[in-house]
Amino acid sequence: MKRKINILYLLSSLLFLGSCLDEEPKYTTTENVIYSSEQSAQLALNGIYGLMAVQGSFAQLLPEINTEASGLCWTSFNPSDNRCQYTNGVIPVDNEFNNLVWGALYQAIANCNIFIEACNSDRSAEWSSKANMVAQAKFLRGVCYYSLYTFYGGVPLRLEPANKENLSMPRASRQEVLDQIEKDWREAIPDLSSTSSLSSSSPTAPCKASAYAYLAKLYWLMGCNSWAAEQGDRWATGELKRSWPEMKSSREYFTQAKVYGDSVFSANVFDLEKDFRTLFNGQRLNFSKEFVFVIDATMNTTENVGYNSLHWTFSPQNCSPGETWGRSQPNKSFYNWARGTYQDDPRLKVTFVSQWVKYINNAPSKEIQAAYPYVLKSRLDTIGWEEVVVVPGRPPIKKPITEIVQAIVDSIDYSDFERYADVTNPQPAELDSLLEVTFCQTKTADSWNINDWPYFGKYMTTNCSGRYADNNLYVYRYADFLLLIADVENELGNTGRAIELVNLVLQRARNSAATPTTYPKDLQASMSQDEVRRYIFHERLFELAAEFDGFTDTRRRGIEWRKNEILMRNNNDGITAACYNYGVSVGYSSPWREYWYPNDGSEDWDSYLIRNQLIPIPRMEMSSNDQISLSDQNPGY
Repeated sequence: MKRKINILYLLSSLLFLGSCLDEEPKYTTTENVIYSSEQSAQLALNGIYGLMAVQGSFAQLLPEINTEASGLCWTSFNPSDNRCQYTNGVIPVDNEFNNLVWGALYQAIANCNIFIEACNSDRSAEWSSKANMVAQAKFLRGVCYYSLYTFYGGVPLRLEPANKENLSMPRASRQEVLDQIEKDWREAIPDLSSTSSLSSSSPTAPCKASAYAYLAKLYWLMGCNSWAAEQGDRWATGELKRSWPEMKSSREYFTQAKVYGDSVFSANVFDLEKDFRTLFNGQRLNFSKEFVFVIDATMNTTENVGYNSLHWTFSPQNCSPGETWGRSQPNKSFYNWARGTYQDDPRLKVTFVSQWVKYINNAPSKEIQAAYPYVLKSRLDTIGWEEVVVVPGRPPIKKPITEIVQAIVDSIDYSDFERYADVTNPQPAELDSLLEVTFCQTKTADSWNINDWPYFGKYMTTNCSGRYADNNLYVYRYADFLLLIADVENELGNTGRAIELVNLVLQRARNSAATPTTYPKDLQASMSQDEVRRYIFHERLFELAAEFDGFTDTRRRGIEWRKNEILMRNNNDGITAACYNYGVSVGYSSPWREYWYPNDGSEDWDSYLIRNQLIPIPRMEMSSNDQISLSDQNPGY
């Protein structure tokens, strides 16, 4: 049975590529897969890029799971729902999304393997760009394995076209996967172009600096994990060291990350977009120097590949002519913290959405929708006057003509920040009673709704068709690189340099408005190493919210950091706690409720946190791979 399932998977992956090749491939061998021209090879390579933009990968589920499993997200509470399982941290091995991610990434890897072997075959034609194309395929394979590693740790390393002899394969160790990722990117560098390009007719071609930036990220992640072990983190000193006995000192990893980072700076091909809003204004951005790696996507897909469905996933319902569901939303604690920390930062209005024009029959209406913390408040407006005879025989008097008008009101009044003991965590007693009434009280068991939480706004657009949006997928931005290299410099004792790099991102944010704002304020030279470390940790979560690194970013420094900096912030948030406790007291219906960690207090912290450092190997793989047993499953699953 296991072998049969794997053969079916092999057939599905090869059939896709077969349409791009000159000869129909034999499904148990690739000896007849050849390219007679550059054009046929380019078509196959484009197909691999298309596989990077499908539901199970960067087009939806990778950013979605990175967000839902971060501790910064709210999804409707239904223990059998895929999204709730990630948000709550109770993920079964048969989670449907898990199967889709695993399958999509390995399908892309399988096609990379076929492409590399076919290009290197002496039966294929020669053309000038062949080495560059092979380098792109190796780069993409490295990106896929990096994504798999961050979710699962050690995974099977499939590096050759599949055949009946290699269908089943054991899990490689963490170090073996890390080595292969580095090998792919390092081998790609000599033959990648010096600059990257993107046009509407072809996918992006990563450049040498793209590979260097990914290598810097890889070593930064290893350094952060090693640092956690050096600090005595219970996961890092226990389970991580057991599965990664080759772990070196954090300084060694950070030093190598800096070497790769310096190569990126030397290349001088990337820069920050001048206005943060340009990246997420709902319009297609074909090219930006901020793109370290971007995947070309379109809303006009006929092959169910090469698309972007992030608008459908994250944007509010009825906010565009397309389909939107708002399935993954910021939790209140993340929103409240960001609003109090960044205050007038222009990124706030891009990252979060709490009011929008409602679309009816695919067209904008006059109706305005509101979500947390905004509420619709009715008032009586005078719109004219009329003469009315009150007493017969006497002159008429003027009476106002009135109508009820609904205005959108921010129930958390930030006009006076001094009113709050902690502006990042407003307490119900400090707030306008409007919030307490709207969000915390007078709710019956079934009167809660999805707009009791805000939405992520980065992918909101009217340039869409159905569930697909016409914009590219920004997998790795230069702002991400600057912040991680700042983290590296800080860990190496170069705190001054770290502050300079962080301030580049903060300055761009302030200048992303017609008149530069006060926030975010520059970091001061007097800040300590630990203060800068914590600032970078949280700045990354805000700058990169709802993008592609939330899972890793909230876990890279160990379970104590995730607990104290993220999950306890949720539990200690005054408004979240009030909503949660009131809901429990009235027995509210399950979908519309707050999350309380760990798992509503039903688990001990260590077991919960250690299990959730990784995602389970999918049941699909466990049941179809003869060389993976139940004992190979990730801890806690």
